[in-house]
Amino acid sequence: MIDNLVIQLENNLRERPMKTMDPNTQRAGDEKQKSPKELYQRATIATALASILEFSRKDQHIKKLISDNKDMDYATLIFHNQFEQLALKINEYSGYHQENFKEDFNFVFGEIIKIVRHMFGIDAMAAKDYISNQRADILSYLPGELQTGKFLHNTTIDDNTNKMHGPFSDFTHWLGQLFSTADQ
Repeated sequence: MIDNLVIQLENNLRERPMKTMDPNTQRAGDEKQKSPKELYQRATIATALASILEFSRKDQHIKKLISDNKDMDYATLIFHNQFEQLALKINEYSGYHQENFKEDFNFVFGEIIKIVRHMFGIDAMAAKDYISNQRADILSYLPGELQTGKFLHNTTIDDNTNKMHGPFSDFTHWLGQLFSTADQ
């Protein structure tokens, strides 16, 4: 079993790997070489991952997510009436206009839920801990210009220090995780 949620999701959805963002520019650096559709896929996947990371912090939210609701509208559940603004940001970032972004987002989010459910069943606290432990990995793939944190009401998600890796940065991420408490 692969412990990294991003890699598991990539394996389930597509062949090309996601690319981490440069902490200084908040960009991957290959945007000019990628097609608009590839950038759209990257943004959709990164947004879905950041969304589950933030939304699953509350016990009642993670319980609701891993309950067996196959036709749940995750986009509306998480973003309420701001989802259309997020869709516009992703269209701007990718240059790819997709009419059914909500369906794509819900599909990707559903795949994440399937992975978590496969690993932990309905054990909400184990699922919550697993997702929380993926924070550094998930946020390093999130393009800064999407401003996803604004839509999730947590602008620290967009902070470029979340994309830094190396001995000291990884140690500080670990310390932050050790001393952080999830919202109950």
